[in-house]
Amino acid sequence: MNIALLLPGQGTRIKEQQKNMWLQNDSTLALIQRAEDQLQLPISEWITEDLTGDTWKAQLVSYVGGMCMYQLYKQKIGLYPKYVLGHSLGELTALTIAGAMDFETGLKLVDIRGKAMQQVIDKTDSMAMMAIFNSQETIQELIEGVEDVYIANYNSKKQTIISGTKTALEDFVEKNSLEGVRLGVSGAFHTPLMEGALESVTQQIKELSFNKVWQTKVISNRLADEYAADSIEEEIASQIVNPVRWKQSAEFADEHGIQLFVDLSPTGMFMSMFKDSFNIFSFHDEENMKKLTAELKDDIEVNKKYDLFSRALGIIVSTKNNCDDTAAYNNIVVSGYNQIKSQIGKESTDREIDMTLNLLDLILRTKKVQENDIEEYKNKLAWEAIG
Repeated sequence: MNIALLLPGQGTRIKEQQKNMWLQNDSTLALIQRAEDQLQLPISEWITEDLTGDTWKAQLVSYVGGMCMYQLYKQKIGLYPKYVLGHSLGELTALTIAGAMDFETGLKLVDIRGKAMQQVIDKTDSMAMMAIFNSQETIQELIEGVEDVYIANYNSKKQTIISGTKTALEDFVEKNSLEGVRLGVSGAFHTPLMEGALESVTQQIKELSFNKVWQTKVISNRLADEYAADSIEEEIASQIVNPVRWKQSAEFADEHGIQLFVDLSPTGMFMSMFKDSFNIFSFHDEENMKKLTAELKDDIEVNKKYDLFSRALGIIVSTKNNCDDTAAYNNIVVSGYNQIKSQIGKESTDREIDMTLNLLDLILRTKKVQENDIEEYKNKLAWEAIG
């Protein structure tokens, strides 16, 4: 089953029930404590607070909360995601999950981003965002040439977010008799009005280190296309002043083989957004977790049944052989297969994982499997092995 995970941005009010779920689970509690130790801030106290007027706190809570939801997904489902998508701030959560950076680096980046955006809000005349329920085509036509009003998020067929100064937004909506609601945020995010934050993040992000090899693929909000590891700094910064193409990003995943989307928001907001468009399940409470588990029952059972070495053998036998060199095939493919087979049932240490991945890479290259397919096989195997 090809799965995509959806991670939320800020602005979603987290309920006490959700907070308790995180605090009562050892893995998610440990994540929250790591964040509090690093930042010396009471993240656990902020989780259920109304953070409408404080984007810095809201972004930190959203990032930590998204990582908590991902930990629960790994524990209860444990299936490899072919794609990870994060809405706005959630893109940083997605990049962390994919292995572009570790949790601590992600936390630093969210701290930098949140403070930079909060500084712009504090210095600028009142700003706001609104969800509009008219067609995107209609909004695009009406907004052309209007000052201080921008499309910030292309969320779904039925929802577009506009952003700008409060006065300009109110005048625009009233003049065009649009149907909409104010969002619980205090900035004009994903518009040129956040240029100051872009400049600040662009400078500070240079101090952080990112990984070049990722475990899975991330879809960019700005491009609605796959992230490139060598442009991560530029992409993270430019997202601040560019619209989130969320609908188009989900469509990209769907067009590239995704069979099921998992909504990792704390409220099931993406399921409500996409239920008429894609096969999607939420994961925010026990009832929905059970539904998703039932849907993926067969895949979960297979995943638990086979160890690292058995999975590697499965990849080898299921890929087409395009090697016409018999000696190379026997010396590398057959020999490597038998070497991996001899490890079945043994413990998967870091050394064994590295050895198996390297041997798998050599075997698949000998069989002349396409480069992209090799990387995806290795990423999936590594993700499942690390657990």
